[in-house]
Amino acid sequence: MEFQISQLKDDHKCEKAGYYGGFTCTDAALQKRLRSAATEIIKMVGKKLFSGQTDLTKISFPIKCMAPISALEIMPTLQSTMVVFLNKAASIQDPVERMKLCLAHNLSFFYKEKIFEKPLNPILGETFQARGQDGAYIFMEQTSHHPPISHFLIEGPNGNYKLTGWSQHGIKVGVNSCNLHALGHKEITFKDGQRIRFNNTGDYVFNIIMGAMGH
Repeated sequence: MEFQISQLKDDHKCEKAGYYGGFTCTDAALQKRLRSAATEIIKMVGKKLFSGQTDLTKISFPIKCMAPISALEIMPTLQSTMVVFLNKAASIQDPVERMKLCLAHNLSFFYKEKIFEKPLNPILGETFQARGQDGAYIFMEQTSHHPPISHFLIEGPNGNYKLTGWSQHGIKVGVNSCNLHALGHKEITFKDGQRIRFNNTGDYVFNIIMGAMGH
């Protein structure tokens, strides 16, 4: 696999990047649907807080803001950039360069993974399997319903890399934004035995009610 040095400068910004960073929701119909659902959610959050309940992961989200796929179907998108970065990392010996390639992989797959609709929560015991573009075997399983916890295993071609880990999310809702805090970790094991472990990244959705909605 031939890699070429990018000619882009440090001030380069993706044409689809939002003004405040991240991704901007440009679909007017989707934004209208999500904002009407957000109003309903805020009312439900208020009722729970007044009743002394603070676990917002148990709020029933309006179906109108749901994506037509479950979280287990979205998670394999993280393998989309392993094809390039982790196979390259497996071909070199420098542990620092490997670390850089792992970081690049973990940032770049966001381009395919981030959506504005909320994925459906998988049911306990639900599984999802897929094959990566490089022939990797991808396995996902929902191992807990409350709290929702997902485990994953991705085995790269020729034993080049193996990714294992789990994820769990907690939600904090503000007046015009929400934070999705991710627990768990990802651990990459290369065929020579080197392991790199890192935490999962969270989500921040802003301008939910007014302004340019971003993710």
